[in-house]
Amino acid sequence: MGNDYIEAARVFHEITKHSYTSVRSSPHFLDWDNKPLPYKIYPGAASVALPRDLNLSSTPTLAALSSYVPADFSAPIETAALTRILFCADGLTRHKRMGADDYHFRAAASAGALYPIEIYVAASDVEGLETGLYHFSPADLRMAGLRRGDWRGYIAEAAAKRPSILRARAVIAMSAIYWRSDWKYRARAYRYCYWDAGTILANLLAAAAAEEISAEVITAFGDPALEAILGIDGEREGMIALVALGHTDEPAAPSPPCEPLTMETIPLSSNEVAYPELVKIHHESQLVTVEEVAAVSAAKMDSVQHSSSANALHLETITSEESAGLGETILRRGSSRAFAQEAITAEELATIMAASSEHPQADFPALTDTYLIVNAADGMHAGAYYYDRNARAFEMLKLGNFRGEAGYLCLEQPLGMDCSALVVYMADLERALNALGNRGYGDAHLEAGILGGRAYLAAYSLGRGATGLTFYDDDTTKFFEPHAAGKSPLLMVALGIPRSRMKS
Repeated sequence: MGNDYIEAARVFHEITKHSYTSVRSSPHFLDWDNKPLPYKIYPGAASVALPRDLNLSSTPTLAALSSYVPADFSAPIETAALTRILFCADGLTRHKRMGADDYHFRAAASAGALYPIEIYVAASDVEGLETGLYHFSPADLRMAGLRRGDWRGYIAEAAAKRPSILRARAVIAMSAIYWRSDWKYRARAYRYCYWDAGTILANLLAAAAAEEISAEVITAFGDPALEAILGIDGEREGMIALVALGHTDEPAAPSPPCEPLTMETIPLSSNEVAYPELVKIHHESQLVTVEEVAAVSAAKMDSVQHSSSANALHLETITSEESAGLGETILRRGSSRAFAQEAITAEELATIMAASSEHPQADFPALTDTYLIVNAADGMHAGAYYYDRNARAFEMLKLGNFRGEAGYLCLEQPLGMDCSALVVYMADLERALNALGNRGYGDAHLEAGILGGRAYLAAYSLGRGATGLTFYDDDTTKFFEPHAAGKSPLLMVALGIPRSRMKS
């Protein structure tokens, strides 16, 4: 029925909620012999080898997270700089052999380490790279050539002639291959694909800022046009977001005709399972006409005036120079598998929250709110808090030791109980849907993923750990009521001191 039929998002959200009963009444057993391949491979495509001498940025991570590069001041893009950005976003950072299996770990966090996100690059003004459309392969740091020519004009037409795309030096397109995440998470995987895209964007935006290259995230575009240029079907693989990278005074040249892309890819597994509920919500969130794209692109949301408590806590933060360099942080980052039930400092928590809470340069408005359960932070009382992203202040909601509740809410995982603080990103989905239609559902989860990904980077830059978690939906809302009444949890990120060096 289309993007305006917001009952579709309401229904999907309800049927994919976790509860104490649902996780016990509908168990899911993983078919390890059918686990999907984590890479998309075009065996017949000519490919370009990217530079391997990366020389990753030493810019302090906190500085990279807080930097804004105006488009007019954006630096030229060389192939080496583009490679550093792509590697920091989704590169293969390490792999381990465990028993009979190889585990590959990427630069950004991924739910279940399943990596459903694919990255394509439309390069138009990248020094050392032929103009054309490519697919990025993190496995071997190469780009498969898909189409020759300047495709900015075509992509901009699909995005309501977005100026940042028309003048971009390169445009990044991000899609999700749903089966990779479906294999473990079934229909709820649709949410997780947006989280994963968000954590990749957090890394990408920080890496672009470190290179002094402007970057804008765009989610209002005509899906069928972009599916056609990428050669994806919109059911098995669907569009998530665009990023306009860099700025040039040269306008986009006319794009070639978009002929069907017939390149074959290697099957991910012997049997792919489609979940109709996921396919349906993606179809109902698609924008098809130019008018739909323009309306969503121009949509505004009235800001909710929140009067902070007179007792709101404003804390000192750590200077950017005290954080590790971005390249070091990217290589160090993982997902902590256990926390030590030790305290971080209030200044560390305040720094992580401040560094991760800025709304990205994007075509959608701020949609998420931030709540926390603070278990142990020297200089703060244990309890539940609301974090005011604008005022950079913590508002106490209730005082007390809630380790047990934190552990229960994140599906009874010890990580929530043992961490120093559990960050909970929430949204009033009705406001998002009323403003943006079903598109707002994905946008809210994408923003939560970006903020959560930034929290990861900030934490690891300070020598702390982080991990993303899922949750019991309605129980989480009830815990933070009445302040969070009407809001839905989107993502949890646990912060703290890792108990071991094992990461994923």
